Amino acid sequence: MGLGFALSLTVLGSIREILGNGSLFGFTLFGASFQPALLFILPPGAFLTLGFLLAGFNKLKDKKAN
Repeated sequence: MGLGFALSLTVLGSIREILGNGSLFGFTLFGASFQPALLFILPPGAFLTLGFLLAGFNKLKDKKAN
């Protein structure tokens, strides 16, 4: 497994953890009124998160090219 693949899995998992549970490494990031998005914990959440990341990187790449 390459370093890039491991980094991408870490970023993807971190985003899903923050949006799905509101915590990272066991520390709560948001207040008690935070309603986590259950979808990001479930398997389809990985596909959505990956799609959003790819769209964001493509947007940055297009902006940088112009």
